Amino acid sequence: KDLLMENNIEKFGFYQIVMFTSLSIPLMLSAGFTLSYVFTAGEVKYRCLVPECEHSGNTTFEPPWVNASAPKIDGVISGCARYTVRDDRPGICTETSFTNVTCDCDSWIYDPQEHTILNEWGFTCDTNRWKLTMVGTMQNIGQFVGLMFAGYISDRYGRRTFLTVATSLSGVSGLIHSFSVNYWMFLAFEFLDASMAAGIYSAGFILGLETARKKNRVFGSTIICCMFAVGEILLGLIASWLRSWRTLLRVIYGPGLLAVFLPVLIPESIRWLLTKDEHEKVEKIYRKMARMNGLPVTDEAINTFKEINVDKEETKSKLVTSDERKPIVQVLHSSVILIRLLICSFCWLTNTFVYYGLSLNSVAFAGDKYINFVLVAVVEIPAYCLAWVLTDHIGRKPTLSGSFLLSGAFCLAIQFIPAGSWSYGPLLLYMAGKLCITMAFATVYVFTAELFPTTLRHSLLGICSMTGRVGSILSPQTPLLTHYDNKQMFSQHVFPELLFDNTMLSQTFFIYAQIMPSLPLILFGSMGMIAGVLSLIFPETLGTKLPDTVWEAERIGKSNEIREIPDSTRHAREAAQDAKTC
Repeated sequence: KDLLMENNIEKFGFYQIVMFTSLSIPLMLSAGFTLSYVFTAGEVKYRCLVPECEHSGNTTFEPPWVNASAPKIDGVISGCARYTVRDDRPGICTETSFTNVTCDCDSWIYDPQEHTILNEWGFTCDTNRWKLTMVGTMQNIGQFVGLMFAGYISDRYGRRTFLTVATSLSGVSGLIHSFSVNYWMFLAFEFLDASMAAGIYSAGFILGLETARKKNRVFGSTIICCMFAVGEILLGLIASWLRSWRTLLRVIYGPGLLAVFLPVLIPESIRWLLTKDEHEKVEKIYRKMARMNGLPVTDEAINTFKEINVDKEETKSKLVTSDERKPIVQVLHSSVILIRLLICSFCWLTNTFVYYGLSLNSVAFAGDKYINFVLVAVVEIPAYCLAWVLTDHIGRKPTLSGSFLLSGAFCLAIQFIPAGSWSYGPLLLYMAGKLCITMAFATVYVFTAELFPTTLRHSLLGICSMTGRVGSILSPQTPLLTHYDNKQMFSQHVFPELLFDNTMLSQTFFIYAQIMPSLPLILFGSMGMIAGVLSLIFPETLGTKLPDTVWEAERIGKSNEIREIPDSTRHAREAAQDAKTC
């Protein structure tokens, strides 16, 4: 009878559908908050203004003589140098009016169909390109800082409270951001936006998992991940429609103000309420769920509901970790755990670097940048579903290693498709690479949590997550390594010095960039292949008991102790959920 009641309470009913629908709003918004800089700080086509032939107020972007006005690099007209004009017919220019002598540009004409901070503040040519990529890096630094406080605030004041306040403040900050009067104000608010929005996804992730209950948590987490992908798709479609960075920020961040109504739709975390002894509020939540799902409202049912939400693993962890120094010393003296930690950290670094790098570089790929961005986001949905199925059927290790290896192979294979031989080939391989790295991203959360002991699971996950954040900070700089045109995949490569003109590092990168114009994808592919090989060192954790001590963690894969697979998955996802920031 008790088991039947528990099963009825945990069913995914109308109440859960309403909760997930409500949670999808901040989850989708978080995707726009995280990746809007891809378009606000995106590239815009531009060419040199020829003052002898035109004036900025009465010219077009493509006059009849434009192809003869500047040198071409791999078939693309230079935007930073032009040919001088003969003096025989001043004010009237044709294709024969230009000499072979080049000079640097001092004014530019921009494509009128797009408006980003590039043409807003004139960030043209190599010397200014770092200002565009710095926006993405500042976004991720802001997330890095914000996550330091998000966990504490969420634990102190509640998940729903944090989700409501963070989303609302992000909306306010984003709207102010859209009125930036100069680059430095824009950059400062990029940091503030990211800092305030840093914990939105993780708070929504926790609430979603608790709403789904233990038997549906894998399914629930898959839905949550897909909601972020849907947010990416909507971002690409909205950016394609608006094509104005100020309007885009207002449309993306404006709905964040509606988060003040979330408390009406979403209940507070039940586990958090139980830790605060708010039993009356928990009973009120159950009564609402019972009314919507057709469940009995009895004292026995309410007590069962509370027992389901008691975090027994957390209680056990607190008992085991009462002496914090001893397990830390054990880890430092355990070569198995140390090697595991180093490999896990590299896997997280590779995941974030390649995942965000592929998303960012998709807009510079051959073809329409908006369509490319949407397509690369669309493949994330089947990737999450595949990861959900494969991790529980063929195992964590083959899924993670295979995803890394295939992602690396697809990225490297792009180099071997001749330009113009198959126009859709590179894009399909690019999408396949994104699908595989997304599968790896979904798998590594579960796998990492299952490899470490309860005594240090959260702290070691934190180390992996912080290492992964380094990858997301570096990934926005990868567009500096290459510059694509819209006719072939790697038409022009430019690697300007980032911040200092005379540093040996930038000079070295410039040389390598000239030799390997496809350096970003080579980096993505190489790191993916290395991570795939290294992950083979991990033991398989499918169906095994979660380790509570360092000794148990070292023996994973060596003993025959088995427990139910869904239970292992549930606890692993619970242990990893605080690190999920996507």
